[in-house]
Formats: sequence, structure tokens, C-alpha cells
Amino acid sequence: MEMDLLEQKIKVCEDRYRKFMGLDTFPEYKLQTKEVRLDTALQKGFDSIAAASYDVQAGEHRLLVSTNLSIPEYVMFHEFTHILDSERYVKNDKARYVGVSGFTEYHASQVELIQLLGATSVHEIESFSMDNIINTISGTKSVNQYVEQKRQHAIELFSRSDFPADLETLTGAFGVLFNYFGLRSICELYSINFTEKIENEPFLKIIPIQQFVPLNRLMHGWLNEGMIDISIQIYLGTISPLVQAFRLV
Repeated sequence: MEMDLLEQKIKVCEDRYRKFMGLDTFPEYKLQTKEVRLDTALQKGFDSIAAASYDVQAGEHRLLVSTNLSIPEYVMFHEFTHILDSERYVKNDKARYVGVSGFTEYHASQVELIQLLGATSVHEIESFSMDNIINTISGTKSVNQYVEQKRQHAIELFSRSDFPADLETLTGAFGVLFNYFGLRSICELYSINFTEKIENEPFLKIIPIQQFVPLNRLMHGWLNEGMIDISIQIYLGTISPLVQAFRLV
């Protein structure tokens, strides 16, 4: 895809996101591109076909997108939310950028599911059934299937015999867990027939119960800034000891 055309499409999507979120402005970011394989993208998730990052020292947002695969709008909304959260909550602090990883995956998945459900605004969300059908990059499925697949993905990652093989694997698994928490929260808030399947043993084998219980209690609904700060503290207090224990640095 020609760069000019790609930039135009991204800009249109950004404008839609800004209106969807009720924003007057949106942070500036540098657009970067790459080609990806569809099978690899489906295995790894959003980060393969689109990924937002933030250079804290330079104060620069970057958005990496695929040039050979069409990126669904809900995926772009997910990544735009990462940019927005970094701009709002990192506050030029590298430790906070690490710590906000959990919340921003939670928040991005909230926005993602609301868009998939066909809402015109994050502030105008109608109730829905878990049997509602949504169109995702991996095919048409019910909301229940979509949420359950994310939960199972998190369980599978935490249950691998070599987990965590490296730092990327550790943070990636936590990202998927927070993705699930975000999807769960929207279903709790707006679904007429959501029932959570609880199977926390795989997570508790890695995450001490002293961290997991308050984290699991916190990640419900729309988090205010005070709650976001708490999530940052819990995330850092959970990840840092694991990095040291598994010698991942």
C-alpha cells in the first residue's frame, strides 16, 4: 500500500476514534510500517499487525502498522487507546510507563469490545447479549466465544512448561490477562447474561495471591485516575519480583 494512502486511512480512523472517545485533540505520533504474515499475526495478536509504543525520554509516540494486511477499526482503536493512555498517565516517568502496561491493555480491550458491538460512542453503550455476533480479524463469533478465547489464551500462556521463557513472554502473558479483564468488565457492565468462568489456578502459580487478589478485585468497571495509580503500583510490585526470580534481565 502506498504510504500516502495508508496515512490517509489511518488519519480517517484516528478522527473516528477521537469522536468515539469524545476527544477534542489526539496526541501526535510517528507512523511506521512493516509487512506481516497473517498466520503469525493471528497467533501473536494485535502486536503483530499494529502496535503502539512510547519513547519516554523523547516524549514520542509511535504507531507500527501492517502494509500488506487490512487492519480492522477495532484493532486501531485498541492501539490508539495505548497512545492516549501513555500521553495521560506516564508523566515522563519510565517506571510508570512499565507500570501502566496492565491498565492500558485493560482499557484498550474495553474500547475494542465496545467498538466491536457497534456503539457510536464510548459514552453511549447499549445492553447486549453474550450471544451477539461480532466480526473479528479471526472470524465471525459470539461475544461469549470472543471473551472465552481471550481467557483461555491467558491460561495457556501462564500454563506453558517453559513459562516465562523471557521478559517478552512474561509481559505478553500479563497483557493478555489484562485484555481479558477489560473484556470481562464490559460484559459485567452491559451484558444481560454474562457469567464469568473462574479458573485462577494457572495465574496463582505465577502471581502471588497477595498481588492477584487485589488486582482481580480492582479490574472492574471504568477506572478513575486514583484507581489507575493503584493498578500501576500493583503491576510493578508483581512484575519486578518475577523478573528477578526468573532472572529475565
